[in-house]
Formats: sequence, structure tokens, C-alpha cells
Amino acid sequence: MNETPQRHAGLRRHSGFVQQLTLVALRGSVTVAKFLLTFYITRVLGLADLGIYGLIAGGTTIVPALFGFGITDWVSRVIVNLPSREAVPYMTSRVALSAAVHVIAQPLAWLLNYALGAPIPWNIVALAGLILFLEHVINDAQDLLIFRGRVYFASVVLFVRAGLWPLLVMLWAWLDPAARTLDHLLIGWIAGLVLAGLLLASQIVVHRRWRLLGLRIRWLFDCIRNSTPFYLKDISGVGSLYLDRFVVSFFLGLELTGVYTFFWSFANVVNSLVLHGTMQPRIPQLIVAARDPDPAVLRRLERKVQIETGGWALALAVGALAAMPFVLPYLGRPLLQDNVFVFWIIMGAALVRVSADCYSYMLLALHRDRAIAVISLIGVVGSTLLNAILIPLVGLLGAALAFLATASGLLVARYNVSRSPAPIRKDP
Repeated sequence: MNETPQRHAGLRRHSGFVQQLTLVALRGSVTVAKFLLTFYITRVLGLADLGIYGLIAGGTTIVPALFGFGITDWVSRVIVNLPSREAVPYMTSRVALSAAVHVIAQPLAWLLNYALGAPIPWNIVALAGLILFLEHVINDAQDLLIFRGRVYFASVVLFVRAGLWPLLVMLWAWLDPAARTLDHLLIGWIAGLVLAGLLLASQIVVHRRWRLLGLRIRWLFDCIRNSTPFYLKDISGVGSLYLDRFVVSFFLGLELTGVYTFFWSFANVVNSLVLHGTMQPRIPQLIVAARDPDPAVLRRLERKVQIETGGWALALAVGALAAMPFVLPYLGRPLLQDNVFVFWIIMGAALVRVSADCYSYMLLALHRDRAIAVISLIGVVGSTLLNAILIPLVGLLGAALAFLATASGLLVARYNVSRSPAPIRKDP
């Protein structure tokens, strides 16, 4: 008599695994494309161009943190269960803020570059500026889709935005040797972002969401004021993750920056696949579970998430470590082989970072906003100091050790706060 419920439970577990596998596969296709692009830049364009590419890629994360004002996390708790007619104006307001900031800030950045005698070539300024604008706006829209449960469509947008254009750029370079330049690569990147933007716009038209578009200006300012802890967290998070490559560039030069970018990108596969494939789709569930009067509901979901993310992270890390000895000889870059020991430490740090990031989302669900900000600030200060001290002393090894130490500290702090008995707020 119990066969039917057990069968249904088994089907749900199977369905959940298939969904995770599908999302990991979609994210994995993006990762594979980016890896191939990294190999292409390293082998064809050189480590110096890889260093420049790595700085621009880091900027696509740093700029949204600086000019996003931390409101995406706050908005996620507002829109997670709202009807579309109420949620869409909030989402529109969020994306419009990002666009407005770029319209104001980028001309000021161009004037600064001119006043300083154009230390950054104008072709790079123009192409990178457009990339930063489009990446910021599209990434915001993609995150909001995930919070609304449109996980698969968001993953398709991600593929178009980040996974399709590298393949086309490499095909272009294979067919036309004249296209084997950094400028051509950046133009291909922009084309992929434009295509992703058109895909998002098509959904607004097809589903007639344009009728629901609107701006909530007063709410937006209230949201910015209430999102201060998340703003500090975002700035601190990207600082602890990406400032290291700028410190490496300052002390060690562009070629070793390219080496660090290569190893970091390889290890970052673990974090990206796990968080986007298994963790991000769980964020709305965590927020809803945290509102349940029974704390056991959230703790059960937490255990399930940790088992899922831990299993995927370990499997992916083993695969990356096994692949590296076969990859390096093909690239023909002695600097990579001379510093391969750095990769092992970076991979260990990436595993620790997965758990630390998972507990960051736990704190979001638990409304531990002040703790989120304080821990992140301490993390970025510690990371900056460690990098500034260790990189001049021991080179790339110092950057890897700083990464590992920062990730470990964040994990310990976030886990301890998630276990504090403070009551969970029910408001958004």
C-alpha cells in the first residue's frame, strides 16, 4: 500500500538529480567554451593578452559590485513569491538603475583616461566599456530570472552571453588569421552580449511583459538605503576574489598575471558549476524555508544543499586536477609548468570557497544582513593585506595562500553566524 508514495518520492529525487545535471551541463558548456578561449588566448595571442583579458573579465564582476549598490539580494527577498504584475516593476527598476549608472559613470571614466594622457589605449577603453555595460545589465536580469524560478531560461541566456561567442570567435580566427587579435576577441564578446540582450527582449515581447514594465523610483531609493549590508558584502566579495590579480599585475607583471588568471580560471570552474548548477536554484527555497515557523525545515534543506554542493565540487575538483598534467604540455608555455604547484593550492581554496559561498546564501535567507557585511569586510581587508605581504615575498604562491586563507576564514565565520539563535525575520 506504500508503494505509490515511495515511488513518487523516488521520482522526485530522480527529477531533482536530472534537473541539477541539466543545469550543471548548461553551465558546463559555458565553462568548456571559456576554457577553450583561455587556451586559445594563451597559445595564439600570448600571456600578456591573457592578462588584459583577465583584467577585463575581473572588471565585469567588480563593476556590478561597485555600482549595483547591493540591491539584488534585497530584491530577491521581495520578488520571490510575488505575482508577475507586482514583481516586474521591481525587476525593471533594478535593471534600469544599472543602466543609468553606466550612462553617467562611463563618460567620467573616459575623461579621466584623457586627462591622464590615455594610459589605457582608446580601442580597449571603448570595447571594454561596452562589455562592462552589457555584462552588468544582462547579468542583473539573469539573476532576477533565477529568483523568479526561471532557472532554465536564465541558463540559456548565460550560454548565449558567455558560452556561444568564444566558440564563434575561435572559429573566426581559424578561418581568418587576421582575426587573431585581442580587438577581434572583444568584438566577438560584444556580439554575444547583444544577442543575449535580444533574447531577453524577445521574452518581454512574446509574453507581453512590456505591459507590466514600470519604474518604482521611491522604492528604489528605499531599497538602496536598506541594501547597505549587501553592498558592503558585494564589494568585499569581489575584492577578495579579484583584487589579487591586480596586485599580481602590479608586483609581477602581465605574464605572471596571465599565469595566475589561467590557474584561477581552471579552479573557478568548480565554484561556478556548483553554485550556478546546484546552489542558485535553491536560493528561493532557502528564503521560503527560513520563513517557516519550524527551524527544522531550513536545517533539512541546508543539509541537502551541502551534500549536493559538496559532492559536485569534489567530483569536479578531481577531474580538474587529473586533467591539468595533460593540458599544460599542449599549451607550450613554460611559465605555466614552472608554477603548476600554485594550481593545487588554488584548487583547494576553490573547494573551501564553495562551502563559504553556500553559507553566504544561508545568511541571506536568515536575514543576517549586518553579519553578511561585517564578515565580508573583514574578508576583503584580510585578503588585501595577505596579498600585499605575500606576493612580494613568495610571488604567485603568496596569492594562492592568501586565497586559501581568506576562503577558510569566510567559511568559519559564516558557519558560526548561521548557527546563532537570533530570530528569523518574516518580512522581505
